[in-house]
Amino acid sequence: MKAVFLLMLVTCMQVSATVYSQQKFTLSIKQTEVSSILTKIQKQSDYRFFYNYASIKKLGKVDLDVKDATIDQILSSLIDNKLSYKMADDHVVIISNQEDAGRQAIIKGKVVDKTGEPLIGVSVKLQGTNVGITTDVNGTFSINAPDDGTLELTYIGYAKKIVSIAGNHSLTITMDALPSALNEVVVVGYGTSKKIDITGSVASVKGADLQNLPVSSAAQAIDGRASGVSIVRNDGSPGAAPSIRIRGTGTINNADPLIVIDGVATSDPSALSDLNPNDIASMDILKDASSSAIYGTRAANGVVLITTKKGSYSQKLSTSFNFYSGFSNSTKYIDLLTAPQLYQLKRERYTNDGVAIDTPWNNPYYATQRTDWQRAIMKTGHVTNGDINIQGGNDQSNYYFSTSLYNEDGIIDKTNFKRFSTRINSEHKIKPWLKLGENIQLTYADNNGFNNNDSQTGLIFSALRFNPAIPLVNPDGTYGTSKAFANQLGDVNSPYATIQEADRFNKKYRALANAFAEVSFTKDLKLRVNYAFDGTITRGYNFNIADVNQARQNTTSQLTETEGELSSQLLESFLTYDKVFGKSHVTFTGGYSYQNFKNYGFTAYRLGYDDTSPDQRVLNQGNSQFNSNVLAAPSSLQSGFARLFYDYDGRFLATVTFRADGSSKFAPGKQWGYFPAFSLGWRLSNEEFIKNISWISNLKLTGGYGELGNQNVNPFQYLALIKVGSTYENGGYAFGGTGVSGSAVTNLANPDITWERAAMTNISLEAGFLNNRLNTTVTYFNKNTKDMLVPSSEVSTVGSVTIPDKNIATMNNHGIEVDVNYQGGNKVKYSIGANASFIKNRVTKLYGAGAFIGSVVYGRSSQEISRTYEGQPIASFYGWKTNGLYQTQAQIDNDPYLKNDPRKSSIKPGDVRFVDINGDGVIDGNDRTYLGNPNPNVTAGLQASISYKGFDLSANFTGVFGVSLYNADRMQGIDPTYPFNLYAEDMGRWTGPGTSNTIPRMTLDRSNDNYRTSDLFVESGNYFSLKNVTLGYTLPAVWAKKAALSSLRIYASGQNVFIITKYKGYTPELGYTDGNEQRGVDVAQYPSLRTITFGLTAKL
Repeated sequence: MKAVFLLMLVTCMQVSATVYSQQKFTLSIKQTEVSSILTKIQKQSDYRFFYNYASIKKLGKVDLDVKDATIDQILSSLIDNKLSYKMADDHVVIISNQEDAGRQAIIKGKVVDKTGEPLIGVSVKLQGTNVGITTDVNGTFSINAPDDGTLELTYIGYAKKIVSIAGNHSLTITMDALPSALNEVVVVGYGTSKKIDITGSVASVKGADLQNLPVSSAAQAIDGRASGVSIVRNDGSPGAAPSIRIRGTGTINNADPLIVIDGVATSDPSALSDLNPNDIASMDILKDASSSAIYGTRAANGVVLITTKKGSYSQKLSTSFNFYSGFSNSTKYIDLLTAPQLYQLKRERYTNDGVAIDTPWNNPYYATQRTDWQRAIMKTGHVTNGDINIQGGNDQSNYYFSTSLYNEDGIIDKTNFKRFSTRINSEHKIKPWLKLGENIQLTYADNNGFNNNDSQTGLIFSALRFNPAIPLVNPDGTYGTSKAFANQLGDVNSPYATIQEADRFNKKYRALANAFAEVSFTKDLKLRVNYAFDGTITRGYNFNIADVNQARQNTTSQLTETEGELSSQLLESFLTYDKVFGKSHVTFTGGYSYQNFKNYGFTAYRLGYDDTSPDQRVLNQGNSQFNSNVLAAPSSLQSGFARLFYDYDGRFLATVTFRADGSSKFAPGKQWGYFPAFSLGWRLSNEEFIKNISWISNLKLTGGYGELGNQNVNPFQYLALIKVGSTYENGGYAFGGTGVSGSAVTNLANPDITWERAAMTNISLEAGFLNNRLNTTVTYFNKNTKDMLVPSSEVSTVGSVTIPDKNIATMNNHGIEVDVNYQGGNKVKYSIGANASFIKNRVTKLYGAGAFIGSVVYGRSSQEISRTYEGQPIASFYGWKTNGLYQTQAQIDNDPYLKNDPRKSSIKPGDVRFVDINGDGVIDGNDRTYLGNPNPNVTAGLQASISYKGFDLSANFTGVFGVSLYNADRMQGIDPTYPFNLYAEDMGRWTGPGTSNTIPRMTLDRSNDNYRTSDLFVESGNYFSLKNVTLGYTLPAVWAKKAALSSLRIYASGQNVFIITKYKGYTPELGYTDGNEQRGVDVAQYPSLRTITFGLTAKL
């Protein structure tokens, strides 16, 4: 690949080396002003002319008739001895010989917005002349002007700026935005586009909105800021990577979007945790087929494009330092029984059942409160972040360097996330037609935590279940334990002991880099060649020390170590042709891409350590057999892509995209997929019948259709797997009790396996009012996922064999997105924006009636909670419906639900009344039914900001509505048949007719199975949250100057400030606990954290 890269680069250099030295013109022009002739030449070439219009005007109209003439020959025939010219590459400056040449100079500058981001395409004009230029992609410009001249800057969407040169040859100019975002430049994949020209569906988040938020992942920072984008954090532990869902869950398989950081593509969601949010310049989210089809098979779940910050040409060296520090606490604690309350209710079980009370529930020792286990393990957490960046440039180069350290200590001891990252971005003009550059990110992350999702040994589960009469530490220094009465107190370990004995870490080293060369054949035609590398090395270490004092004792110490290496290399080249022909504007992009992936994993463990001192906790010190496992899974992707954008007269827009992908994951003949998309736009506000409506500033109708693919599936399922070994699992057989080596097929082949495909339709109406102070967008979308890979419904009849997935299922997501924002004010500037997404999900085809895909079971009784059926939303809750509690024996005797039920005699008043769905008079598995949908129908966000003089205040609210959650922890937490501690709400249990209709009686009897999966534990997951609020103050410039600073801002910020919800668990923000097959199930995850930070930003 390196040879290919160099060959292409050298070829391009040879082709372009003569652009300026040999370019010739053939012109025949009669009686035309010289300025018009220069304009014509400028349109046909890369030359830019700078001159005083009055001087050129004096030349009058001239004739020009040349053939194969150079620019020197043309200029010599056009101007007389009163004028002369100077050339520097493609810049030509025409001056009067009578002018004082000492007053003329090349003025260089950079134009930025108030956040420091460069503005592209700003018109920079020397006031009183027609001499002008526009800023480049870095916001920079150079113009010939007198030292005492004045520059006039104009840019659509920004207020006009007048700047006096006053002898300053290097300027940095800040422009103030008018209340309109229509002319923002957004990244669209292999290029950029003005937002007003986009015909697809793209959501953009500015880097300024993500700065200095106390979050470990950039994904958390965009929560609520983009319609159709849902951020789901699976728990609140430090460093936990959230899941991103764009327009719902589109597949039962991997539904993560493609993430592209400075041209480096990855499907790894943790890439956003490895990135310093303060390095982000912009984040653009491609939501429909038209905008994302150029990424083909990896774009079915959407694309997140991240552009990091860069320096600018001719920018003075600038340094910025950011620092914040703060503390965090759990947003909520679960109300549990105290030891006296628990003692009372445990004894009540025996009394109600008429049996003798077991030890220890006849011992008053267990009626004394000793430990609140939640507060014993949850403390105040801390977060600190510091980063520094340096940026600048000269005529030929620009650079951006940053380094940062983020450290978050969770509310539970030994849970922490530390990230150290360094970024280097630079770009260099080697020749006027050649640019080289690179973007390099190096990250080290250390993430430590505990298992929080296990209903048997999870740390939070243990804290909620461990008996409150047991002390934290016994008088002899050992940890409190329930071992002596495990059957009555509960066979869980002390959560405090688990923490103190923990010795583990998870380290990650990542390099993400991109090098590119850009060749400009002409000002309209460019070639870009990229080489990208993404490499990750992970190392895990977990030493479990022997502890025979706990109920779930470890009799033998064990060490487990894991190592993994993931890497990908990408080589791509693409041409971009951008040309205006009269009223037509055409942009074409076409190219080739090759990417390979390597995945290597190694796991080893050893048992038995006589010496457990820290320096002896290594693999070769264990005294039992050494065990290991190795995984390797390479694959590659080869692609061709093209996109054509057409704009006629600013009214009619069209985008056509096509990509062909070939993946090694599939069998020959099935490897290639072809993914077309198109979209059309009509800018009605440029039509004559709307132009005169003063209150309509913008009105655009767009629509599109396309197909995308999903290759985020297990590779090589088209091949059978044969294992050779002496055990049954590895192909061996037993003859006469003796194991004999053999071979066997353990994985069957599916040679027909192929891509999942997603067909998308998108219709959108954009409108701007009141000079674009008020902007709205309403979008309808419909997404059909076809050929979805699901487990085969076939049953193996040949022993233990894995049957491959099949392309069987289909799924539909459709809905409406609404965005509204308003900006206003003069001295007091303010803005408010709101967005909402209304989404419906349904599996439209599976195995047929009655067949389903199950999920992981939960709890000691292996409760099944989630199932995916045809005709229902993915991962719906499934179980029994209830109708209160039986209050009297007469209700039981006369209940038609139980008329044929053999368990009828064992049911008692105070038990749950389950609904007989099929009407057969028996409550059994045939009465299980749909209970709720964990996929939100509505997600919403609200952003507001206000600034006055040096003060600024901003807030971000999020909301989720129309969603159900299953509180599986509460299902066990109120169940008295288990020996554990209980939720405090059990004090409101049924004790007689009319006392409760929701909390069953205290009993050890499970005849009615009161705590089976049912709607008793399905709760509303609706919430409204103040996700972030920040108050800042920028000191007056004169104060900052006294400290040798150009600016200084101090601020205070709150994350997860409050949440309004009826949900009874720690948090309603529940994620996935079994891939996409189970969502919204509360298994006692790490609580959400409320974080308060204080910080400052200083610029030199």
